[in-house]
Amino acid sequence: MFKIIPIMLVAVLTLSACKSSEERAEEYYQSGLELIEAGDYERGMVELRNVFEFDGSHRDARFLLANIMLENGNIRGAYGQFLRLAEQYPNDAETRILLSEMAFNGTNWEELERHGTRAMELAPDDARTKAIAIALAYRTASLANDDPARRDQGRAAQDLLASLPDSVMLRKLFLDTLVRDGDTEQAMAELEWLIEREPDNMLYWRQRLGILLQNGDMEGIETQLLEMVDRFPEDVETKQALLRFYLSREQNAEAEAFLRRLADAAAPGDNTPRADLVNYLLQTQGPEAALAELDAAIAEEEDPIPFQTVRAGIIFGQGDTSQAIADLEDILAGAEPSEQTNDIKVALARMLLSTGNEVGARAQVEEVLVADEGHPTALKMQASWQIRADDADAAINNLRLALDRDPEDAQAMGLMAEAYARTGRLELSHDFLALAVDASGNAPEESLRYARVLIEQERYLPAEDTLIPALRLAPQNIELLSALGNLYLLMEDMGRTEQVVNTLRGIETPAAQQASTRLEAQLISVRNGVEDAISYIEGIASSDDATLNSQVELLRVRLGTGDVEGALQLAEELIAENPDNLALRAIVASVEAAAGNPEGAAAIYREVVTAEPQAANVWLELARVTQRLEGDTSASAIVDEALAAAPDNGNLLWASASYKERAGDIDGAIDIYESLYARDSSSVIVANNLASMLTTYRTDEASLDRAWAVARRFRDTEIPALQDTFGWILHRRGESEEALPYLEGAAQGLPNDPLVQYHLGKAYEALERPEDALAQFRKVVQIAGPEDQREQVIEARDLIAATEN
Repeated sequence: MFKIIPIMLVAVLTLSACKSSEERAEEYYQSGLELIEAGDYERGMVELRNVFEFDGSHRDARFLLANIMLENGNIRGAYGQFLRLAEQYPNDAETRILLSEMAFNGTNWEELERHGTRAMELAPDDARTKAIAIALAYRTASLANDDPARRDQGRAAQDLLASLPDSVMLRKLFLDTLVRDGDTEQAMAELEWLIEREPDNMLYWRQRLGILLQNGDMEGIETQLLEMVDRFPEDVETKQALLRFYLSREQNAEAEAFLRRLADAAAPGDNTPRADLVNYLLQTQGPEAALAELDAAIAEEEDPIPFQTVRAGIIFGQGDTSQAIADLEDILAGAEPSEQTNDIKVALARMLLSTGNEVGARAQVEEVLVADEGHPTALKMQASWQIRADDADAAINNLRLALDRDPEDAQAMGLMAEAYARTGRLELSHDFLALAVDASGNAPEESLRYARVLIEQERYLPAEDTLIPALRLAPQNIELLSALGNLYLLMEDMGRTEQVVNTLRGIETPAAQQASTRLEAQLISVRNGVEDAISYIEGIASSDDATLNSQVELLRVRLGTGDVEGALQLAEELIAENPDNLALRAIVASVEAAAGNPEGAAAIYREVVTAEPQAANVWLELARVTQRLEGDTSASAIVDEALAAAPDNGNLLWASASYKERAGDIDGAIDIYESLYARDSSSVIVANNLASMLTTYRTDEASLDRAWAVARRFRDTEIPALQDTFGWILHRRGESEEALPYLEGAAQGLPNDPLVQYHLGKAYEALERPEDALAQFRKVVQIAGPEDQREQVIEARDLIAATEN
């Protein structure tokens, strides 16, 4: 017996070894198939993965594995498997269709374009391919604000639903058409279908909430929000929306009762509801009520650590930052690694960042991401730093991971919009701004951000549709009301502007009253002219309850409309009544300067900065007046004096950079712009100046690469100065053909700037258009004049001379 077994084993191994890799792969595939058909998905997927050890291009195994992942909600894994299939089988239409549908559902428009276009080539007559074609055409029409074309595609989607009644893509397109065109009844029906199919898809619930808001159905809104809280108990945004709803209707008792009900019904160990109650008490009754509830929770709850963490956050907000940080560090010192400790480390990172310890904050975030590479809050913090450092592509990758974990994270969507804006892909940026509005439940911050973009694009009706739902949930939000009032002014809808004025006037806070006054003055100016608007402000300033602010506002209006004498008279009266008011004295100085008395203005400015050395804006005004009187050198000395008193002030540093540039200290100016950019890389003006100086005054590749990283956000700009910067960088990178539209737009928009004309001339020269280049160089010389000795102007003169000789 003992001799036979080894011989038999050798025989089996020999037979096994004789099988080809393809046969082994097929065996694993069939085994996996049997397990999956029997409902044993976990073991079946293991067998399918074994297939690839022997045949990495086994189409059926990978296709089945990808579909199982898709059905189980592993979208990222499924997408990766389908991508691999597309690489191995580029002509597989079914794979391309599935990738397109997944890209559509994930709002990944670039991937939809890539795979959808290929699917249309491979299977143009397939009904699902036709749906993809409609989706691409619908998006193109939407981006172009071509409503007739968009409606045509919406009708096409509706028609194709007869053949594909279960197509989520077509349902979403048809739904979007209905919502945009105001057919809320049919839109609600479509949403019911989508919610029944995907009851845990938060987006559909939020869209239905948006329609209820649009219809003003307050009872329906409350019912919907309560249903959403039950359906999505961990979603903070929905709870906040319900609280905003209750507070907007002054239902404070209902709000607190709702939160206490959630806290009482929470499962053992689920601390989130009680934490929400604490947050509500903090917002409505102040820190003392919140701390009292926290102390009770710390004594009562089985796991007090979450409440100790929240307590640290509150005392941090009250200003006791050292104690709060120490409390969190003490908690972490005795805690085992876990999801909870990761959350505490992120909370600590936020505190450290707020106190200026970015190095410590980054260290905490890195530790969290080592332990949990998909931690959403840590990923968002890291992405924020990456955006600031112009590493937008890395930020986008991190934010996609965060959205995989929480697809309705409004903050992640806002950051994604910011990251795409940095790369110059404004369409995608705007898409994510819109998604953030929905995901936030029409929160004020997200709604305002998107509405401002729409207003810049002169898309006034969509902007109104964005602001009004937010106002229904927060009807006394002054920023929302002011934005809506200004929007109605742009729409020349005076009646509704007046309604907003009255609403603001009914809110008894100084900020609301100031906003109502400002908006009403603008309304009167549009209706009756500037003089009537001034009379209105004069009436407010001369009333019995007039404040100093209203009188200063009148002074500014008089000065702004050219009534220097009237402004000077009012300034003298105000300073006589308020001789110790330094801010008012600075305003009086500006009136003196406007009245043609720069010496008197300089003397007053000097008195103010002597009394208040930190008054940076006053230092700047003193520098401007000094520049008029004595020139750049003396003005620059004033700025240096100011920086000695306020060394970190951004406006003073900006002024110093400007004077250094004019004085020829280019490296010094660039160093200042780099420091300003490091503080706030979102500033378009700082980014433009830095990129422009790097490419105007430096020729090395490192500076060019740095300028490109800073300026690529200008890809879709229509601002001439930014077009010039972006176009010149493209030309310097050897992409003169691509640069030409930017440089031509800049030259047309800035016809009196010789360097802008020079840049266009150099692009023409690179493209072998000598006549056009010569014409541009002649413009450069003509605009600059004979005294201009800048390098570019001298080169233009030499090029003209060489041509003429």
